[in-house]
Amino acid sequence: MKAIIGAIIVVVVLFFAVPMIAGGTTNTCQALESHSVSDTASNIAGSNTGIVHNVINSVGQAGATGQAATATEAEAHPNTPSTVSCTADYWKQML
Repeated sequence: MKAIIGAIIVVVVLFFAVPMIAGGTTNTCQALESHSVSDTASNIAGSNTGIVHNVINSVGQAGATGQAATATEAEAHPNTPSTVSCTADYWKQML
């Protein structure tokens, strides 16, 4: 029973920690927004490298504070904490 509880705790910690570590922030909504900006820059530039991608990504990352993602998630899922919604959407984007 202790092993199951320990495994659940590890999964929950990883669920929230991976987006924050990958995004280089302590805010999961900012990590989601940062990932979305990077994906958008790649889609516009046609690749994830090059001057066009780097410029678009840099400008977008400067504005990726997490506030827009927090507001969007709060509106889309009013009964769920935005941290949980942002993390879930981060994982959806990764899959």
